[in-house]
Amino acid sequence: MPRARPLFFALVVLASWLWAPPARAYRPFDETDADVSALHELVLELGALGYTHDAAGGAYTPGFILNYGIVPRVELVFDAHHAILYGGADVSTRRRALETSMLAKGVVRRGCLQGEAGPSVAVEAGAILPTLPAEGGYGAGLTAIVSERWENAALHVDLEGDYTRAHTGAFIGGAIVEGPDRWTVRPVAEPLVAKERGTPAVLSLLGGAIWRTSDHLAVDGAVRAARQGDGTIYEVRAGLTWTVGL
Repeated sequence: MPRARPLFFALVVLASWLWAPPARAYRPFDETDADVSALHELVLELGALGYTHDAAGGAYTPGFILNYGIVPRVELVFDAHHAILYGGADVSTRRRALETSMLAKGVVRRGCLQGEAGPSVAVEAGAILPTLPAEGGYGAGLTAIVSERWENAALHVDLEGDYTRAHTGAFIGGAIVEGPDRWTVRPVAEPLVAKERGTPAVLSLLGGAIWRTSDHLAVDGAVRAARQGDGTIYEVRAGLTWTVGL
């Protein structure tokens, strides 16, 4: 019997892999779509492993996101894709911008992303957490998401309002545009604008591609350019999304 336990465990892992739903891969974006993980489905998003260059120098920002379907139509999201920093001349200033989030996303209206007609609508809300070593307290965020998919394209629009860790208000508006979902490699883009009270607005544009390597694994890569005041930021992102049923 003791020898049979490793074989049994391996069979359980293999079954979870085979029965897992397809990986949808909604990174390398900053925003998201109006869909959630299925019940007891775990989605691990590794990345973006980004390299950012601005006036302060270059810095690497690895991260990850965990999504778990806790009940039907609702997932928990632990977002740590802005949590770690390596390099850069002005490290102390950069670290003050780091954060993690614990969020819940729920589907308000079932639509095209759930196999039904019309747009899908979701709401995501939760706490913005401090990441050590960093200054500031706790914050909160609320995002409304609308998604629509056609034969040759998909569009996801996000409107987000935050109460930041610096105790100021912030607004983020973005749109994810995708190529045909039937393509193994589909092009993607994301224009975005962000404005925090007391700071210049950020205008950002991301372009890249998502490669669905299997039903459970997708790989992505993108480049991003952003403008804030007189400064310009360039970033390269890469990562993967793995979906498994638990």
